[in-house]
Amino acid sequence: MKKRLLEIRGLSIFKDQDPLIFDSDFCVDDGEVVGLFGESGSGKSVFSLFLMGLLDRSVFRFSASLSVFNFPPLIFDISSRGSVNWDSIRKNSVSMVFQDPTTTLNPTMSCGSQVEEGCFGVAVGDRFKYCLDLLFEVGFLDCEKIYFSFPHELSGGERQRVVIAIALASKPKLLVADEPTTSLDPSTQRSVLDLVLGLKKTRSFGVVLISHNLDLIKFYCDRVYVFNNSKLLSLLSPSARSRVDLLEGFLLNIKNRNYSDFSPDSFGFYKKPDISLAGVVFSLKKVSLSFLNKGGLFFALNSVSLSLFWGECLGVVGCSGSGKTTLGRIFCGLEKKYSGSFVFPETNSFFKKSVQMVYQDPFSSFNPKYTVGDSLSEIINLYKSNYSVSDLFRLVSLDPDLSERFPFQLSGGQKQRASIARVLASNPQVIVFDEPLSALDIETQISILELIRFINSVLRITVVFISHDINSVYYLCNRIVVLNKGEIVECFSGDELYSKNRTNYVKKLISDSNFI
Repeated sequence: MKKRLLEIRGLSIFKDQDPLIFDSDFCVDDGEVVGLFGESGSGKSVFSLFLMGLLDRSVFRFSASLSVFNFPPLIFDISSRGSVNWDSIRKNSVSMVFQDPTTTLNPTMSCGSQVEEGCFGVAVGDRFKYCLDLLFEVGFLDCEKIYFSFPHELSGGERQRVVIAIALASKPKLLVADEPTTSLDPSTQRSVLDLVLGLKKTRSFGVVLISHNLDLIKFYCDRVYVFNNSKLLSLLSPSARSRVDLLEGFLLNIKNRNYSDFSPDSFGFYKKPDISLAGVVFSLKKVSLSFLNKGGLFFALNSVSLSLFWGECLGVVGCSGSGKTTLGRIFCGLEKKYSGSFVFPETNSFFKKSVQMVYQDPFSSFNPKYTVGDSLSEIINLYKSNYSVSDLFRLVSLDPDLSERFPFQLSGGQKQRASIARVLASNPQVIVFDEPLSALDIETQISILELIRFINSVLRITVVFISHDINSVYYLCNRIVVLNKGEIVECFSGDELYSKNRTNYVKKLISDSNFI
């Protein structure tokens, strides 16, 4: 019989009088991967902070009939207030991998120095070799290079591997992974999670894997808990099962291109682009863009030839570092140090007046000192578009009352809708969406996808949709461009994605995006 590492019974966590988690049970056995699934704002990260003893007791109240770590000979009460005891637990028994490796790592320290900080119990003279062994264990080959590199010099997947190495440095018995692959492309997601599971087998520790990716959770976990109405429920329970079935139906609609209908007359106030526009918006011929780094010249784009047509929805897909965002920035007129030919409409200030971009992280797109309504008003006044903030909020299916709130007071999906409303305030003819769904849960992703489809099909705005999620690209786009290492490897109609003629690279993108 497996040893139980973590057991919680009757856990309730309150913020003010609102229950975030109510009367819930949770357990993890040695060598087991337990998944925790829930939408954004459901309380997943609050639960992970509770497990690490990092929950602010001045903000949150919690109680439980039982909440213990079982690390013989130690049995530790998780509700304990003793900071000395918690320091010992976090040093020796429990580690955490946070969602965003960029904010987790110190930008002023080399990666190796940060791994060394977690090497408790290792003699100072042995730490360098121990760190190199850890970096090799998490999949690096040139370990000394990574040791002396700074976080900004690594890719997202490499940074996450460094974070995992830091978490493993203290030889934990339980690893808590809070959305560890949210911002990574599917191939990197697979490699990072395969790595964690491989290490779990060789080192024999338990894993709590927290995610809003339902397919991923079901694929990798031995058991799954679902957040539903503030309760942690086993996936086998009827209420959790019905919730999951509903979400799986949403995912199936995307994969099968089951579209809902729009009412084209609902938003007559919005000024649509000239319907007579036809032909090519942008034409790129042998466009290259390179940067100088330690290894020499790095080509973000290499001899790319591509046309964008008025009214279409063009999908740009590829793994991290393939050049997707660089291509989007060229389309927006933000990257100008390229070689080759880039032909665009020669009307006055075309990029300023007619092309806009929606970024991956909506929070960093807003001034935190302004309400979201003030941010929209600023664009309305700048472009003299004469829209009201309330009309634009309704256009993107937001309650106009939310315009009085600051960005931090909105959910991720609400912030992304507000950022789209702000872009629409300028009456653009072309919108580039750069990974707009990556940090959002399933339901919110689907609602944003429908909004983008509405913008393209009803408002008749030309859309460039950049994503590493092949299913979303397939659902939205008339035409798909696949990038790899700065080069276009394929360009085809959206209907032809699953053709047998696709290259092995595209087939791998498809398989990595679909866990089941």
